[in-house]
Amino acid sequence: GLNDVFMPSILGVDIEDYEFIIYNRWGELIFVSNNPEIGWDGSCVKTGEMSPIGTYTYKLDYQLKNQAELKSISGHVNLIR
Repeated sequence: GLNDVFMPSILGVDIEDYEFIIYNRWGELIFVSNNPEIGWDGSCVKTGEMSPIGTYTYKLDYQLKNQAELKSISGHVNLIR
């Protein structure tokens, strides 16, 4: 019931230029969202099953409204239960 979804919190994001991606340690795509209101709940997009506990890589590409610069952030998130 606490921290069940991992999602960026950036105000003023242009939904046309938003992509949030999660990869497992082997570089396989686990999750993708083009909507800033949809985050990762720990499940695998291909199987729908919960992903194993571990460290995952995220990449966020976005553009703020009224700005021309596309920004990119990447990092790691630990999935625990």
